[in-house]
Amino acid sequence: MATAPEKPTRRVTVILGTGGSSEALLELVLPLLGAERDVEMQGVFLEEAEVQHAAELPFVKELCRVTFSVREFTSDQFERALTLRMRTARRALSVLARRTGVQHSFRNVRGSAVRMVRDTAADSDITVFAPSRLMSPGAPPPGRRQQRIAVVIEDAAMASRVLSAAGRLAEGRLDRLTLLLTPEAAADREAIDRQVGRAAPGVLLRIRELPGSDPGSVAAAAAARAEGSTLLVVGASDAMMDVRSLHALRQGSSCPVCLVRRWADDAATD
Repeated sequence: MATAPEKPTRRVTVILGTGGSSEALLELVLPLLGAERDVEMQGVFLEEAEVQHAAELPFVKELCRVTFSVREFTSDQFERALTLRMRTARRALSVLARRTGVQHSFRNVRGSAVRMVRDTAADSDITVFAPSRLMSPGAPPPGRRQQRIAVVIEDAAMASRVLSAAGRLAEGRLDRLTLLLTPEAAADREAIDRQVGRAAPGVLLRIRELPGSDPGSVAAAAAARAEGSTLLVVGASDAMMDVRSLHALRQGSSCPVCLVRRWADDAATD
């Protein structure tokens, strides 16, 4: 008797910055783990080139964006602070992995944030990263409040995978999703509506069409801000994986970004 093929291991990567928001970012992916055991979670602690340059200066000033107070660090103090944040991120990853029983790994990387996001996402099914403002020291981390998820749909083929992942991230509460249609997707609305109907039968989703005057990543980040979204889900298409698009997402988003390359629950497309 033929045996069922093994389900492929799904890799979920969370890029952890230096701003102290590691626990909150990791909590965002918790619904993707659930009772599944075919998931491997990877934490990547990012030391941006600019941050490393700051650590080499004689002293660094840190501005708290909550109290607007300024603290001055020597280079040694700044380096120790980075090391402590990396250890905190590693510990948070280990705790979440033990809670869910999934495999996990951790590494730290120095270099360009955008290029590292692109390279990491190419080898992961799901990649989550914080925008620049959330990764900056002193910025308040995203809380564990009720999710409001913005989902970018570029075409019918991409719709099933991003809706599948977004539905899991929303813990099945599909009414928390807002769909952001690119001009190309809006032009193929009939096919998009069929995909949405399969993914969210009987659920009336909020749908917003993105303007064609701006690049897709810029328009998506602006729309997510306007919607007050707590998470922006984007397909890892060639257009969105372009360095300029990733830069726009990091700089323009006010919430974490989830890049979806593929997901095992993907439905068949037209």
